[in-house]
Amino acid sequence: MGFAGTNISNADAEEILTSLVKAYSVIPPAMKPYIPPLDRILKVLPDSVRKYSVEDIVKLLDWAAKNEIVI
Repeated sequence: MGFAGTNISNADAEEILTSLVKAYSVIPPAMKPYIPPLDRILKVLPDSVRKYSVEDIVKLLDWAAKNEIVI
């Protein structure tokens, strides 16, 4: 078993979490109360999201943002 009961290695978990902390750290403090935590956002995604790689989901979200479907 890996980090926090997952299959993720400790090293990968550290890298992932450090990247997310860095990304969230650039959000202005006044805006943070309006942005839900990433885990809450991911929990509302449908089960179909599990069929795809993170890379594919990121590409889909990039496309949706560029087309002003998801901001």
